[in-house]
Amino acid sequence: MIAKKSQKIIRTDQWSLKPSAPQQLMFAETISVYQRACKFLTSILFTHWDTIGSLDTKEAVTAVERLMHQTHKNPNPKYKIFNRVFYKLPSYYRRAAIAFSLGQVSSFVTRYRDWQCGQSRKRRDAKPPLLTMGANCYPALYQGQCYRLDSLEEIQIKVLNGKNWVWTTVGIVSTRNRHTIPANKQLSPSLIQRNGKAWLSVPFHCKPVQKKEVNRVVGVDLGINKTAVISVVESDGTVIYREVRLVSYKPYLQRSGGLAAWFTRTMITWQPWRCKSSPREIRVTALP
Repeated sequence: MIAKKSQKIIRTDQWSLKPSAPQQLMFAETISVYQRACKFLTSILFTHWDTIGSLDTKEAVTAVERLMHQTHKNPNPKYKIFNRVFYKLPSYYRRAAIAFSLGQVSSFVTRYRDWQCGQSRKRRDAKPPLLTMGANCYPALYQGQCYRLDSLEEIQIKVLNGKNWVWTTVGIVSTRNRHTIPANKQLSPSLIQRNGKAWLSVPFHCKPVQKKEVNRVVGVDLGINKTAVISVVESDGTVIYREVRLVSYKPYLQRSGGLAAWFTRTMITWQPWRCKSSPREIRVTALP
């Protein structure tokens, strides 16, 4: 028997920050440099996609760094201008930009091939997809290298102050509650600044709680004149909820053509998870 894979669910929380005016400028400069680096790397990846596209993510990042990052073991990269344009760009910001550019180019190549073979064309004159370079990308922060979180009141982020990459401490105004659940795994957040506000977009890998199977049946017994009896019955025959309602359905019988037609037009709203210990109200609404 093949075991079912656990469902992967990613949910994102927004942690609002309270930066000062100088920190707002440093955030804007950091995001601008990161987006320009993504555009530069996207062009490199698209040029060499024939050799890089077949590699996995880790091998592709290494191959791209050989093309543009100058080191002692790699003194003459093909695009050594990258180090001059993005001077002292932290390595983890660089690798985050490479990973984002990989996704952009891979998505474009797939969509363009679908357009060529006609799978994604709704009309004969449909235009081909475009390669968006650095669109709506924000720097991903790796723990320990790009951010340090000692408490939920403040966070240290590595930013560009115009000349050098420095650490700055900014206060956290508000968070959500997904970080309090032990089963959730926090992933790398992103620094976002928009309309004069700054916040962290914090994704979490959530594991859904397995609910117990409940075998319950809702039955409605329609009386001859006005009474309707609503019952909730367990699989062993135990009645866990019962309610008597006075429902006038004569106008609906005359208009809709019989009792069965009226019942099919009746909506029953029932929340089974609320019928465990104390019964709750079950509403029967006749639709016109």
